[in-house]
Amino acid sequence: MMTRSIVIVAYATLVGLLLPGQGNCFAPAGITISSISGTSTGAITIQANNAITRTNLPMSRNSNNSEIEGPDRVLSCLPYLIPLLDGDRYGRFLFYAVPALGQVDFLLLGPFKAIYSSIPFAQFIALSTLSRNPDLPRPLRFNMQQALLLDIALIFPSLLGQLQIPLPNVLAASGSNFVYLAMVASVGYSLISNLTGKVPDKIPIVSEAAGSSIGF
Repeated sequence: MMTRSIVIVAYATLVGLLLPGQGNCFAPAGITISSISGTSTGAITIQANNAITRTNLPMSRNSNNSEIEGPDRVLSCLPYLIPLLDGDRYGRFLFYAVPALGQVDFLLLGPFKAIYSSIPFAQFIALSTLSRNPDLPRPLRFNMQQALLLDIALIFPSLLGQLQIPLPNVLAASGSNFVYLAMVASVGYSLISNLTGKVPDKIPIVSEAAGSSIGF
């Protein structure tokens, strides 16, 4: 017991020598060791005053993720060509009813259709990869991911159409028109928001999923 007490005292003395002044030269920043005491059971109690302060680290590189600046406004619009080209087939009833609308669609998207069909899935894979590249600005990655999700959403009406369920022509045309107009409205909203410098994050379900997919 006497030997143990001597060892404890010697250890406490050594610690006291290593901690000069206020006894905090080896303590983490913000922690001050106020006293050291030894007991006969071999335990050493160190009392510390904890004054640790926390700092809030930024969650992303960009200080403002709600605005799009410079050439990113135009670049953020380009991914929406994919849902426009894939969803164009749902507008066939409208194009038939309003031939002028079909002519405008052909003039605007016709040149892109030839390129898009010649390299199937290449654009989809490229955007899927780029949207997860942290070196790109977050608004640009968000628009890439949102355009991909809009394109994926167009698959489900197509799957329903493949089911051999007889539907009245009026119902089939109405459903196709609804899908086309919803797609055009979503893309139009996104383009206007991007060109005015705002992230188009107000599309129900899709925008939330796009934001969750890319993180910060």
